[in-house]
Amino acid sequence: MHSTLFRTTSADETRAYLAEAYGTAVRLGSAARSGSVFHHERRTSGALCLDQGRLAASVVYDVQPLDHLLVLDVLGGRVRLDCGRSGAYAAGGVLLAAAPGTPMRTAVEHMHARAAVLHPGLLRDVAGLPPDAPIPPGLHTADAPAETARWRAAVRYAWSLLDSGPAATGPGTPLVRDAAARLLAAVALEAFPGFRTRPDPLAPGAGRVGPAVLRRAAEFAHDHADRAVGPSDMAAAAGVPPRVLHAAFAAAVGTTPRAYLRRVRLMRAHADLAAGSAAGVPAAVAAVAARWGWGRPALFSNAYAAVYGEPPGETLRRSRPSG
Repeated sequence: MHSTLFRTTSADETRAYLAEAYGTAVRLGSAARSGSVFHHERRTSGALCLDQGRLAASVVYDVQPLDHLLVLDVLGGRVRLDCGRSGAYAAGGVLLAAAPGTPMRTAVEHMHARAAVLHPGLLRDVAGLPPDAPIPPGLHTADAPAETARWRAAVRYAWSLLDSGPAATGPGTPLVRDAAARLLAAVALEAFPGFRTRPDPLAPGAGRVGPAVLRRAAEFAHDHADRAVGPSDMAAAAGVPPRVLHAAFAAAVGTTPRAYLRRVRLMRAHADLAAGSAAGVPAAVAAVAARWGWGRPALFSNAYAAVYGEPPGETLRRSRPSG
């Protein structure tokens, strides 16, 4: 895990920092003046990359195309974006602010915002799309209140996992952080209309694979359940494109490769609990949950009980010798 804090009152330092942080050329318009406080924090771990920034001024940015996507949650102030389409956003707005190949102009007024940096490969992996699937241009808005609330909850959760402050509960395990990155990708796929593309079950070859392909994918999931792997890794091990594996799992197993991998990890968690632990029950359950990718013990308990018919703590208690 890595955290970077940056604070300056220099317009030149702000421009140079943003260019380095986002890997592209940034030009500040005439409204930018040295003396205004710019504050930026970045937290990263593996595929997770989250930013939070404040700027106590009115500034115009011209940003050249990025190689990733940027989902912006406006917490305060105002933002106006122009990247082929224009839109203005106040506190409460959630939007896809940038995408590969799309330059943008951003005008901000005393902005406070949190942003998630999403790489196209992760989105394609979670969606089961081929590596060359097009990425939609920027400026899509999450209009539905449920989608906005779900995105914010997912980002708050991911941000808290990367907290290194004195009140932090810990950054979680690598599997927890990888699961959080995939959660953000999954929520983005649902929140923005341009991403609502799914594998075509009638595409040539989709779902028409032999049992050996499914067996190779399943074996890979079992052999690598303790590592930060996903559907594209399973597809590579099986020797088929991700969309074909998605369709094959849906037809033969009634689930997705991602859900199958999560079920395998739940099985491993069950085996750990059945083997017992010397720690207290709540702490032991939380540790097992984190080891297998659940950062929230309550969600783990719900998933566990749905499959095994009892809370994980009960499995652990029964595994211990009495007296």
